This record gives sequence, structure tokens and C-alpha cells, in this order.
Amino acid sequence: MPAPKVLDDYAARLGFPKSETMNRIFAILYDGPEDLRLLEAMPGTIAELAVKTGLAEDRVREAVDRLLKHGAISQPMKQPGLYRLFPAMIELRDATVLWPDAPQELFELWEKLILEEMPKLVPMLKEMKVPPMIRVVPIERSVESRNTVLDVDSARKIFRDAELITALPCACRTQARKNNRSPDCPAPESAVCMQTNGFAEVALARGLGEVLTNDEALKRIAEAEEAGLVHMVRNNIQKDMFMCNCCSCCCTGLYLVNQTGYLDALAPSRFKVALDTDACSGCGICEERCQFHAISVNGTASVNGDRCYGCGNCVITCPEEALTLVEARPLEHIRVK
Repeated sequence: MPAPKVLDDYAARLGFPKSETMNRIFAILYDGPEDLRLLEAMPGTIAELAVKTGLAEDRVREAVDRLLKHGAISQPMKQPGLYRLFPAMIELRDATVLWPDAPQELFELWEKLILEEMPKLVPMLKEMKVPPMIRVVPIERSVESRNTVLDVDSARKIFRDAELITALPCACRTQARKNNRSPDCPAPESAVCMQTNGFAEVALARGLGEVLTNDEALKRIAEAEEAGLVHMVRNNIQKDMFMCNCCSCCCTGLYLVNQTGYLDALAPSRFKVALDTDACSGCGICEERCQFHAISVNGTASVNGDRCYGCGNCVITCPEEALTLVEARPLEHIRVK
């Protein structure tokens, strides 16, 4: 059966026109003609949606509360009374896989869409030169000179100063585990994907999220570093932030970089690794730790600078201290908005 026009249009905006997989995802998320009327009327407040659809406000409120719980619609962080469709596929995926009662089929459909259908979009994304939404933040103790680590480069600074912090299960790991992928993922059991301030409020409004103290958040940052995960944050400078701690076995962004060659899927940090070949013993620990497949060892280590995102994972475990992070990009590398 053909999808309703509102869903056809939505699939096209998300980059997946005529996708049977996306249509089936929509069929799970949106329940009947009233939902479709609401989607067609969005964005809007409860009152505005009631006027646009002709439904009673109580009926609208009940429907949007259900859709919000399922992760099928969103509320803008700065307009909590407004309801809208997600502007990007990955945001819809992230929200829906954290729906506590999501059926197994939903996880399988997202797996197919991301691993089989999303790579076909890479040539278009490269041509469009879409700015990456996420950037790598270096492990601070991996940077050669402490003076070059500014507040915007510091994962600890972000969470030390936050007024409200939540932790959520990682959407990528949730999808991977539900599909029996990546059984040897190194991530700790405790949730290490964290949100501050406005993003934390959005998580709590959905009934999700574990509230953390600043010290608890700092402890989880350290746990993520010990596990070899990569700090990734919003690619801008704002008070409201989120931080993912990513592994190449589960992360969608790292999948795009490593398996499809779309290197602009993520923005690197302002740093790059520098190698002292004379000090290198060729032990191979750095190659094992690199989530970006940027290091190979054949006698001594060799670094592919184009693939180095400046995370510092290799630096903190090099027994010979042959690797350091050095500043390679100006502060302007980070987007302000």
C-alpha cells in the first residue's frame, strides 16, 4: 500500500524517498489517521494543532504525549510548548530506539536503513559539503601543552560547570545490542552518553535519563577514556551540550568514517597526533586503541594524518611516550552556532 503523502514528504525530507524500510518505521511510530493529521499540521502548540486538525485539545494532548514518549516527534529545546517532526533522520533514530517499549522490529529496521541504505547517500553528502554536527574533543591529558586546551576543548569543563546533567543509554549501542552486533564492545555498563542543561531537560521531559552530579559525570568521563572511547560533542560553542563517548563497533558516525570513507561525517578536534619514530617500539597498542583506523604498525607506527581526528586515545596508552597531541587548528575551527 502506498504511504500517505505526509509520510512520503517526511521520508523525502529525511533523505529516504520511496524507502520501504522508512515506510515500515513510520507504520510502527504513527498510529492511524489522527496521527497523520497531527503530523501534517506540525509544527504547532496543543492549541494550534487542535485548530488545524479540528481535534479536541484533550485528544491532541493525549496523542502528542504518546508520540513524544515513543520518540516519534520532538519539542525544540527553546520552545518546549511546540511539537514538530525531527529535521534529520539520525535524530529520529536516536529518539525512537530509546523508547522503552519499542518492538524488536524497529531496531532491525533502523539497522537495515543505516547499514544498507544510508551509505548510498554519501556521494550526495560529499557534494553538498554539509557541515558536521558533531566534533571530537581530545582527552586533556593527551595534549602536549596544557595551555592549548581551551574551555571549548575540555569535556571536563563542560560537565564541571553544568547546572543540570543527565545520562542516557547510547542510541547507537542500543541499536547494536538489540541486533546482536558488537558483543565485544568495550563501553562500560554505566551510561556514558550525557547531556547538560537544556538537553538534559528534554531527556527528563520524556521520562528518560539518569540525573548525575557534576562529580558523577566527571567519573564517567574517566571511565569512557579508560575504555578507549572517543569524546564527541556538538560542533559549536553553547551552554547546552551533549557528549557521546563513541566506539567504532557501534557508533553511526564512526561507521560513516571507517566503512564508507565519508571523513566529513565528523569534525576533528583542534589537535593532531605527532609521532616520535625514534621513541616508538612498535608495540601496536596505539593501533588497537585508534577508533578511526588512522594508525598502522609495521616495525614502527605510522599515522595517516587525514584520518586522525585528534582524540588522544593513542597518546594516553603509549608506553614509550612516542605520541603527543599538538594544536593543528585555530579556535575558529569550532562553529559558534
